[in-house]
Amino acid sequence: MGKRQQTRRTGQQSPVAMRRLLSSYQKKLDRQQARIATLENQIKSQELRVTLVQGIRRASASTLELDSLFPLLLKLIVPAMAADYGALFQIDPDQEKVLFGVIRAKDGSATTQGNASVKRSYRREVLTGRGRPVVRALGVPPPGWGIPRFRGGRGSLLVVPLQVSGRVVGLLELLRLPSSPPFSRTDSEMVATVGYQLGMVLENARLSVQAGKRVDQFSTLMELSTILNSTLQITEVLRRAVEAATHLMECEVGSLLLLNQESDELVFEVALGERGKELKEIRLKVGEGIAGWVAKTGESALVNEVGDDRRFSRRVDTRTHFRTRNMICTAVKSRDRIIGVLQAINRLTDHPFAEEDQRMFESLARQVGIAIENARLYAEVKATFVSTAAALAEAIEKRDPYTGGHVRRVVDICLAVGEKLGLSFQERETLQLAAILHDVGKIGIRDGILQKEGPLTPSELQHIREHPQLGAEILAHVRQLEAVIPAVRHHQERYDGEGYPAGLKGDEIPMASRIVAVSDAFDAMTTDRPYRSRLSEEAAIKEIQRCAGTQFDPKVVEAFMDAFHEGLIHSDAENGPEGKRGVLPILAVSGGDR
Repeated sequence: MGKRQQTRRTGQQSPVAMRRLLSSYQKKLDRQQARIATLENQIKSQELRVTLVQGIRRASASTLELDSLFPLLLKLIVPAMAADYGALFQIDPDQEKVLFGVIRAKDGSATTQGNASVKRSYRREVLTGRGRPVVRALGVPPPGWGIPRFRGGRGSLLVVPLQVSGRVVGLLELLRLPSSPPFSRTDSEMVATVGYQLGMVLENARLSVQAGKRVDQFSTLMELSTILNSTLQITEVLRRAVEAATHLMECEVGSLLLLNQESDELVFEVALGERGKELKEIRLKVGEGIAGWVAKTGESALVNEVGDDRRFSRRVDTRTHFRTRNMICTAVKSRDRIIGVLQAINRLTDHPFAEEDQRMFESLARQVGIAIENARLYAEVKATFVSTAAALAEAIEKRDPYTGGHVRRVVDICLAVGEKLGLSFQERETLQLAAILHDVGKIGIRDGILQKEGPLTPSELQHIREHPQLGAEILAHVRQLEAVIPAVRHHQERYDGEGYPAGLKGDEIPMASRIVAVSDAFDAMTTDRPYRSRLSEEAAIKEIQRCAGTQFDPKVVEAFMDAFHEGLIHSDAENGPEGKRGVLPILAVSGGDR
């Protein structure tokens, strides 16, 4: 029996067969281990993807503010991809520029970026590369990153475009230094899988910012509408309209041009900014420039590059040395009639004017038109009211030929003093009416007393001193004069409390009454009266100063003197009846009584 047969019978194998069998088992084991390793890598990759996606979702759920969101995302992605640096950019593909970006190092330090161009370098390649990631070897750091130059080799850069609906909205850039292994295709595929998620995050952030901006604009528009309608003073309405346009559109300059129907020209009624005064001197014919085109057609104009618009006229820019880059321009209407043009010029943000901005601006223009119309109507009613009051006062003056023009002069003096005292518009309105109507109570004084050419008896003096109270009682029937009545009632009070009818003193006396007292006395002293001749301006001024602190409020006297020295106050005595100049026999205390 041979050895081979003996081996079979005993169940033993030869060493060669055994080695072959072991080798076969080893190969199977190696293949199995390779499969296991591949599966483990796939599991790790999948776990990493899940970790990244979940982390991105958590970060975006916590905030959509880019300056907070981008650092959170990079804190997650940079170490996960074993990168030394990472950068996340929001871009505008149409203008090919970075809107906002953050660069983060492995050590956690971060810097922001903005307004960087993507027209050159590897970013241009990514934008035109159909959305595929790009891996590049670099001998120098990426431009604008502000990191030290490489030493000892070349770095590796992985750039992933972040897309939404085929539109690139951002870029993720990861950098490994020469000391680290370069990025592989696996790394590229790994990051590409989360690129869509990042793109959605950036788009959601953009939409959130846009929605927030629109909400802010609508809120601002409502607030501005309230502000516009909180005053009926036409100059204040116009100024607020331009401030509202500038604020709402986030622009450098705003202006309001009103249409002059007679000359068919647009006039810069309000223009904010350094060149405002120069603009007010410029006139635009209807049809000239973009504003003129808007005034002619009634249509709005949104122009983000004025140099490319054939309607644009450079005459205004040349005159003012100003450079107009872009603008929104819309007509201001009242009762469907164009009364002007509202402009917002040179956007301060990175985003150009959009159609939504135009609709918002047109809403503001409608509010401005209503506010201007209301202010104009109010001004007309107010002018009619003041004219009626002035006519009444002048009718009373006709009873005494010696006091002709007295009301007009007192009004002029009062307004000059009020300006020096810094009175508000409302206070000046009250002062003007008080000056017009301060002697309306003399309608109840007999002519024999008003025109008497000698000293008054005690009873006559008492009778004429009733005119402030009579005036207040007459005006009490006019509701619109409620604020004026105290000024009329107390215009004969003295600062030291020795006046009438109530003996008020100091700040107890209405400010308008204190101003009328000085103005009335100055005009009385510098005009002829039946009982004495007029004083010279110099003598009257000395008398006013002498009575400061007793008869008159010292602050009012000081403002009166300032206005007088500036030429804002003067006497019209030369136009009155001829009279003999002489020393005033009665002091200023009785100068306004008759």
